[in-house]
Amino acid sequence: MIKSYLNEQMKLHPSMQPQDAVKLCFQAAFGAEHLLTDLAKVKLYFDNEFAAVDARDGILAEFIADDVCRVNLAVWKKMGLCKEELFQLFVASASAGHKGGEEIFWQYMEEAEKLPWEDGAWEYFVGEYRKSPPRAVHHSAAYRERERPAYRIISGHEYTAVIPRLTRNPVKFAE
Repeated sequence: MIKSYLNEQMKLHPSMQPQDAVKLCFQAAFGAEHLLTDLAKVKLYFDNEFAAVDARDGILAEFIADDVCRVNLAVWKKMGLCKEELFQLFVASASAGHKGGEEIFWQYMEEAEKLPWEDGAWEYFVGEYRKSPPRAVHHSAAYRERERPAYRIISGHEYTAVIPRLTRNPVKFAE
């Protein structure tokens, strides 16, 4: 289940740290609904991030679970796709709620623990993390620096299936 997605992410993003795996597990289990507390603020943040990101080639969408993907803003922009459509997909999928939850999250975390981390790295980060209920975290500094993540979470088959129809060119998906 999540194991193949975690392994694929380690290959695609070799700077991935335990913190980044926790972020992935959280997104895969909870989607992005926690981000929609103030829609106007979310829209402004999206517009600013989209304007700031440099368009580049790459993988448009990376699945992190069976029905959850990260849509790369830089690739979306490079393909000349409408940013408003991406924002609407993001809002619709986040508003619909996600089928995962805390139990699924901890199952995903068990799989993430099995990844080939540097000695003690997983225990160090997750030991602190477990002191509170599951919560979203930011990407690690190493991941931000090397990977330059800029994406939106799209969840639900009804929303992830729309992405290829919005493009006129073949879409690169990672699974």
